[in-house]
Amino acid sequence: MRTHTATVLPFPRHDEQTHGVDVRPRVRLEPTRRGRLLLTAVAFLLGLAVAAVALLVLDLPAALAGTEGEQPAVITVEAGDTLWGYAAEHAPEGVSESEFVDEVRSLNQLTTGRISAGQEIELPEMGSSAR
Repeated sequence: MRTHTATVLPFPRHDEQTHGVDVRPRVRLEPTRRGRLLLTAVAFLLGLAVAAVALLVLDLPAALAGTEGEQPAVITVEAGDTLWGYAAEHAPEGVSESEFVDEVRSLNQLTTGRISAGQEIELPEMGSSAR
């Protein structure tokens, strides 16, 4: 029987292996075409979600359209309130109290200037209000 001798080399030690040379060069990962499309789609959907939340929370279309100033304000009359008191409080600059009271009476089809507690009346928006 014949035997062969083999030479076994030891594993290199860590300090012998480097000698100032990177053993494993840095790998730069680049996404594939499908990966870029997926990242673009995710970014687009996140943008849509942020825009939808902003529109719902901030109610931007109504603010941009300025529809709030065009609608009359509805107020429930409390005990002791008068049309003249509302005119003093809500009439915009340049509109006299009597003009404001006349506008409130015509808007609410009031035959007199008397109002009662619990009654709901609409106050006209005649421009920028001095509230």
